[in-house]
Amino acid sequence: MRPRRSPVIRLCGRNDFQRVRRSGRSWTHPFVVLVTCRNHLPLRRFGFVAGRAVGCAVKRNRAKRLLREAVRLRHLRVDPGWDILLIARHSIIGATAHEVSEVVCRMLTRAKILSEEHR
Repeated sequence: MRPRRSPVIRLCGRNDFQRVRRSGRSWTHPFVVLVTCRNHLPLRRFGFVAGRAVGCAVKRNRAKRLLREAVRLRHLRVDPGWDILLIARHSIIGATAHEVSEVVCRMLTRAKILSEEHR
């Protein structure tokens, strides 16, 4: 039996995504747009979006898998109380998993939402 990893809690529902987009603050990179918004809850929630501009369904799914993996590796380092939305851009298609992971880490650092002990 495999040991259980702590799951990444995801944003669910259209209203949550719209609230984060409408009232959140954003940072951009050629691979991804990061949007953050306070949620006043003792947890951190993540949402992943890849629109049709990214490409066909196969490419959109790959882009979201890359983003989910990058977040899985460091979601416990993010301060609780944030809703975080990661929006894939077209150029993510040519990126490796390592590159995407580095970019996500840099974006979270720029947004200043990493825990103090992990900066």
